[in-house]
Amino acid sequence: MKRTKLASRYAKALFEFANERGQLEEVFNDVNFIDRTFDANKELRFAIHNPIIRTDKKMAIISDIFKVHINETTLLYLNLLLKKGRELQIDTICSEFVKLYKVFKNIVTLNITSAEELPQATIDAVTQKVQSYLNANIEVEKHINANIIGGLRLQFNDYYIDASVKGSIDKLRKELIDNSYQVNF
Repeated sequence: MKRTKLASRYAKALFEFANERGQLEEVFNDVNFIDRTFDANKELRFAIHNPIIRTDKKMAIISDIFKVHINETTLLYLNLLLKKGRELQIDTICSEFVKLYKVFKNIVTLNITSAEELPQATIDAVTQKVQSYLNANIEVEKHINANIIGGLRLQFNDYYIDASVKGSIDKLRKELIDNSYQVNF
């Protein structure tokens, strides 16, 4: 909790600064690029998180890797994080920044899980229903999980809708096991 609160404050500071300078889209793209780079490169994460490596060396590593690819504002912000000793929170700060951006732009992520690949018409219909319900821009993430047997599961904001065959079977099983029925009553 404390780590998320700290990351949220840092992300909010970057968000507000980028918004004031009119660089919100650029910084958003930079943050996504930084997050993907750290996720894909285990050695980079190890080097930046290593307490033995001096801060100036870490700043040189970050500069060498990101200088050509990201905005100067974002690079200066990364250096500030390193100076403050917040390199362990970079991934969480990136996640919090993306959340702030999505709230600001009224973007909701809709996770659709199905047993097999759904036709685009079905995805569009579900997306349209959720979009009209929330009155927001919808970003769709599709997942395949054969364990749900059939149907689909939807997750967005704090909502979870289980319209899968496995969910129905589990619900029926729970009702049958429930001991509320008494024999010879």
